[in-house]
Amino acid sequence: SRPVDPATLLGRDAVVGDLPGDSNIYGARRILVTGAGGSIGSELCRQLARCHPETLILMDHGEHVLFEIERELRTRAPDLDIIPILGSVCDAALVNVLMSAKRIDVVLHAAAYKHVPLVEQNVIEGVQNNVFGTWYTAEAAIATGVERFVLVSTDKAVRPTNVMGASKRLAELVLQGLARRQADTVLSMVRFGNVLGSSGSVVPLFREQIREGGPVTVTHPDIIRYFMTIPAASQ
Repeated sequence: SRPVDPATLLGRDAVVGDLPGDSNIYGARRILVTGAGGSIGSELCRQLARCHPETLILMDHGEHVLFEIERELRTRAPDLDIIPILGSVCDAALVNVLMSAKRIDVVLHAAAYKHVPLVEQNVIEGVQNNVFGTWYTAEAAIATGVERFVLVSTDKAVRPTNVMGASKRLAELVLQGLARRQADTVLSMVRFGNVLGSSGSVVPLFREQIREGGPVTVTHPDIIRYFMTIPAASQ
């Protein structure tokens, strides 16, 4: 087993560099990132810090991951106003008070349970977090006049065959319904493919299996996966 750069496994060039207009969209804005301690949420925070927002609010229900990303960002961007919020998007009262008190301009909603087997075995909690958490957060954004709300979804929402994918599809439908109900808050969503190197993805799993001498498990030889790196997905 040796260190592997996930970008070298893509079979194509990785996206590099900032996208045009990022600083115009996020500069001098008050931004909330939910799931800020996760693989995607933390990378979103790193890239947002380079856009010089007025305030970056990090929300996560995991104490340790929230502590880690806050500490990293304070080192990377010592002049940035960073506010860590320990709590769950399923707490409707919390998200309403938070968005009202902090006068949020932009919400990047990355908080979700994404591990397929775990959500399969914990259906109620998976739906509560992925569907109702999205609903509560989007409703709070609309009620408090947030400019734009972006949902991070997944390719597993396409014709879903598991509870996790179905919960993300439901979250998308919630957002589409809210978008038809009002026009003041711009609601949008992006679908990621398989993100290489994120927690629970195949690269860390395969690395661990190789380190232990195998076997290296593959779901099915005919399965097709579309991979992207964490920085490219976040961009």
